[in-house]
Amino acid sequence: LEDEVEKVRTLISRPKATHAPQLHLLDKWRLENPWRFRRKLQVDPEVFVELINRIIHHPVFYNNSNNPQLPVPVQLAIFLNGIGHYRNAATAEDMADWAGVSVGTVYNCYWHVMVAILQHHDNVI
Repeated sequence: LEDEVEKVRTLISRPKATHAPQLHLLDKWRLENPWRFRRKLQVDPEVFVELINRIIHHPVFYNNSNNPQLPVPVQLAIFLNGIGHYRNAATAEDMADWAGVSVGTVYNCYWHVMVAILQHHDNVI
């Protein structure tokens, strides 16, 4: 028993606390509380809109599937929130909880946004 306690450093296993998704609050924060918006996405609301305008027409966001992709602003928000965190707060599971989506969707959002942003690399750098 002592070895088990040493391994897990806890006597009683507790389930992880659940959190309600916060993604839907971004529109409200964009208009009423830009400080909180910046805190979550690391950019001003105006910069967020400009990023959307630059990447929204990239083909990576469109497919012929019966399962439509998330809107580009949602994918960008998930991406920015993910890259704005580090260490334990940056896990795909945490981003999925924050956005109310699956872990696989988080990875897809990261990939789609990175592909679209990298298209602009030579124009910006």
